[in-house]
Amino acid sequence: MKSFALLTICGFLALNSSCGCSNPFAPNTQPPKEIEPPAPPAPAATTPELLMDNLARAMRTRDEQLYESLLDKDFLFREWDCLGEVDFHYGLEQELEIMVGSRDGSQPGLFDEFRHHFSFDFTPTRREQELGSNHPEAFPEDPDGHPDEDWEVFYGRVQMELLRSAGEGFRVDQFMTFKLRLNPDGGLWKIIRWENDALSGACGGAGKPSANAFSWAALKQQVAP
Repeated sequence: MKSFALLTICGFLALNSSCGCSNPFAPNTQPPKEIEPPAPPAPAATTPELLMDNLARAMRTRDEQLYESLLDKDFLFREWDCLGEVDFHYGLEQELEIMVGSRDGSQPGLFDEFRHHFSFDFTPTRREQELGSNHPEAFPEDPDGHPDEDWEVFYGRVQMELLRSAGEGFRVDQFMTFKLRLNPDGGLWKIIRWENDALSGACGGAGKPSANAFSWAALKQQVAP
């Protein structure tokens, strides 16, 4: 009787095996799915190079806290038009409102608007030091005057792609200047000026931008509250 029972069990398992069914008592042979470890925290911006690396990381990952930590309390964004005049400018609070969103959460920022894809690539073409001795204050609260401190300046090409969904979004290809100051309190570098040139190749003899050019400031104005 025991032999018959054992034969029956073996036959049942063999039948299930021939039917493509798995043995429920067999050990799991599937390799476990690898879980990517979380990215390490961004290093403190103790050098201008680390600050620029953190900027790229904050933009690509839409890291709101990291982005806010990179901006100086006296941050100023400016963009010039094809005539060399300031076309668009604002300070720290508006920059955070545009990029991160309103403080009360009622208005999303660009990081929320373009969750599908947000790329940022900066190719520096020039780096220099802007000496404070060459930039005295021409008038009270002159935004270009900083006689008591030197700024590090990075200039180069920025390419961005911001998508709400596949194929729906904006592309920016523009030369930009980032001016950095060393914060005396925490010893970290901060972005104090983000300045954009008129679009490369967009300004003709009459000072008119080409129809297919799209600037970072224009995008901000279009989606900003």
